[in-house]
Amino acid sequence: MSIQEQIERLAIEQAVYKAIGADVATNDPDNLRGEVNAHYLDLYEQTGATGFEVRVNGQKIGTYGFSKVRGQKAYTERIVTVTDHAALLADESDEFNDWLSAYVTEHLPELAVQYCTETGELLDGMAVVEREHPATPDTIRPNGTLRVKPEKVAAALGNALPATIAGLLEGGQSH
Repeated sequence: MSIQEQIERLAIEQAVYKAIGADVATNDPDNLRGEVNAHYLDLYEQTGATGFEVRVNGQKIGTYGFSKVRGQKAYTERIVTVTDHAALLADESDEFNDWLSAYVTEHLPELAVQYCTETGELLDGMAVVEREHPATPDTIRPNGTLRVKPEKVAAALGNALPATIAGLLEGGQSH
């Protein structure tokens, strides 16, 4: 392909891209893609299906689908936390006091939690607090993925392909 042919091809492809870019941009609920995505989200909510055939003139040219997000089982997390700074400072543990330094005094809460985590010793002024994490259901990512095969679109459009592309470039309907 000569450089002139490359320039012409790039210009044509850029024109098509510019003509359709706003329609196919993701994360815009008000554009063409957003409207189609909303349609398929409704179908997912009604049927539970996450994948759909996409057809042009009755011929399958691709798919539209949603990625699943795996739910999480409920669990309880145990966290060591300081509840009484004064009681912690008054604790008589020689090992703990040896472990302390001027830096420890300045950062007592964080370091006391680190000490308890490392040694397993729960000091005065500290408590283990449980934090509940509820289960989350399986779900889908809200923006679907459109996969089409250009050669199948061209075949499905057949003789209507040039007029369809011309319509896109002129800002009109594509099909």
